[in-house]
Amino acid sequence: MTDGMKRGLKLGGALLLGAAQILAADVGTWRNYTSMKDARSVAWQGDACWAATAGGLFRWSPSGDSFFQQTTAEGLSGNDMTAVGLDRDGNVWSGAASGTLYVYTPSTASLRSIIDIQNSSQTSKRINSLASFGDTLLVSIDFGLSIFRVSRFEFGDTFTRFGSSSQSTRISVLSAAIHNGKIWAAITDRQTLNRIAVASLSSPNLLPPEAWTLQVVETPGVVTRGLAVFNGNLYAATSNGLYVSNGTSWSAVPGIGTKSLTGISASATILAVCTEALEAFTLDKSGTTKQYGPALPVPPLSITLDSQNNPLVGTTGGGILTLSSSWSTHFPNGPNSNGFLGVAVDADGNVWGASGPSNGSGFYRFSGTTWTSYTADNSRLPTNDYYRVSGDCSGAVWLSSFGKGCVEMLRGSTTVDSARIYGRNVGMIGLANDPEFLVLSNALCDNRGNTWLSVTLPLIRNVFAVRQSNGTWRNFPAMLDGNRLLTLTDPAVDRALALDAYDNIWAVVRDPSFRGVISLHNGGRIDSLVRVHLTSANGLPSDDIRTIVADMDNDIWVGTDKGIGIILDPLNPTRKDGIALYKPLAGQLITTIAVDPLNRKWVGTPEGVILLSPDGTQVLGQYTALNTDGKLIDDDVKSIAVDPKTGTVYFGTAQGLASLTTPAAAAKTEFDELMVFPNPFVIPSRVPLTIDGFVAGSRLKILATDGSLVRDLATPGGRIGYWDGKDERGREVSSGVYFLVGYSPEQSSEVAKGKVAIIRK
Repeated sequence: MTDGMKRGLKLGGALLLGAAQILAADVGTWRNYTSMKDARSVAWQGDACWAATAGGLFRWSPSGDSFFQQTTAEGLSGNDMTAVGLDRDGNVWSGAASGTLYVYTPSTASLRSIIDIQNSSQTSKRINSLASFGDTLLVSIDFGLSIFRVSRFEFGDTFTRFGSSSQSTRISVLSAAIHNGKIWAAITDRQTLNRIAVASLSSPNLLPPEAWTLQVVETPGVVTRGLAVFNGNLYAATSNGLYVSNGTSWSAVPGIGTKSLTGISASATILAVCTEALEAFTLDKSGTTKQYGPALPVPPLSITLDSQNNPLVGTTGGGILTLSSSWSTHFPNGPNSNGFLGVAVDADGNVWGASGPSNGSGFYRFSGTTWTSYTADNSRLPTNDYYRVSGDCSGAVWLSSFGKGCVEMLRGSTTVDSARIYGRNVGMIGLANDPEFLVLSNALCDNRGNTWLSVTLPLIRNVFAVRQSNGTWRNFPAMLDGNRLLTLTDPAVDRALALDAYDNIWAVVRDPSFRGVISLHNGGRIDSLVRVHLTSANGLPSDDIRTIVADMDNDIWVGTDKGIGIILDPLNPTRKDGIALYKPLAGQLITTIAVDPLNRKWVGTPEGVILLSPDGTQVLGQYTALNTDGKLIDDDVKSIAVDPKTGTVYFGTAQGLASLTTPAAAAKTEFDELMVFPNPFVIPSRVPLTIDGFVAGSRLKILATDGSLVRDLATPGGRIGYWDGKDERGREVSSGVYFLVGYSPEQSSEVAKGKVAIIRK
């Protein structure tokens, strides 16, 4: 970036956002990676079981032990699914925490969404359960009960007030059923009002609250979590046992006692429930209750019955449980949780994720086909609370924990058997009131093979921990103005350390007395003296720094709670106009910044992701959960990593991991053969033809079989380019075979060739 361009960021940048050309959200392919281990609601259909989870919807087929998954990448607008049920025609209905209702038709593999509830003015719109009775679907919601007519595919009435006692409070409906010509709804205000609301279907108007009578199952403190019709009777699964109704009152079913129930399901011959005490029970038509199988290995959330009347239990952490000689778990392969506060791609293309700083679920590794999760359970790991992940010069991966030091996973290792664990054993010292409690930053490898970390609030203020290239460790302070800094890193900071092209260490300072950015200007030496200290007084947008990274032009990009500052000259950062403010993002909280092989900047914020051009003068793309139809799982992006070999960008959030394929793959050093996909290419197409195999700065020529030029295109600059199937005048080409020639204007004698078959519909 030239100095003139850099100054333009500061002086004219405010105009850039509106004038920028925003890329379409479907330029690349999105994928979602979520945990589906928490099966909140389950339903059996024919020969398979459906489960609604916090990571989307899945179907498990016992035959072949196979899975079919639906996430935002497959059409959902959000992955936080809360309910699933079936109608009489075999359609699969599911509901989300957002209020979106979906129907999937297996015969046509089509998914439709219904957004009436989501678009309502209510504050809490979670769909708690779904129950089908003929043409009627009862939708139990956090603000009431809605009736959906399946044949008309439209909503009828929505009931939000039940009886006189519900006039001044919001009522949630947890479950509903139709029985003996009446609608029954389990309602709660989440505090003291827990009732069964009952209304006659023959009533001309059920909207007035007085159309509903209220029944107490046992006492007002008993919560009814589910309703089911079995053997001609209505049953209630409650926080105090199983109850059956005689129409006006309720009585306890013997054999279960006062156990707190979490799920209920019924077939023609069996009723099944599960309990917080890790049990499953069945009730047959003779009234006999018995425990089904041994104790459950994980807490149950829901239950259903298969075609042989065997209970299947939806659980926390175990997916779907089935019983043979013992309980077996079934869930799609995925990360251990949806937490991705840290994400990185190692030298071999494996994706690593760190789950979080508290109540964490360990860390995970994705090989491209399989997820492996690593936890402290039955392993050498000291904790499950990991929040940062980094790669080093050797290809090893470092996982920084919240409180227990860090773990180094050696390159190629797939187990923790060979992992190296660092903390007090290498001289690090933690908090003053607990020296064993060690919170570490991201790991950073310099050009001499030294690996740097920073330590939060260390007792003796040794904020730097460095493993030297010879394997020995050094712990020392950062000396600024004669003071030993206390804090460099913080759980709120994505990257606390960065390295410029001159081998200088840069660090985020969180010390209350010296906030800002420092540089040791050490040129690869291990040194404690801070030679540069930059704050808002020097031109940074704020002293509250959230991330720092060096780009391929050796500019230092600093993300703050109030926007981005760019340090233009790392060797002379305090010179006049030495820091450019990126005006379009002024005032925006920046959570993370990643640089791809094309030197573009992927900027994470709580409101989505912004893609900036290499020189920072253009906004190339903006991605949110809304404009990607939920494919970006969550707007609050915590971490971003780029795979330089493929150009795939990974976005870590607290709701899961999303990836987007991009042309930002590192360019080849010399031409070989162009790889083309899909081939044949059917046009018109929303997704362009992808051509792989370019050197940096290549152009692409498309030639007809007679040698005539069809199109001459610039590529994005890396290994990958695109063609939309159109000629120079923007017309779709005819069906046939076309030759592709990649060439570099700087190396005109070298070319790469390929060909593609075009099918024009």
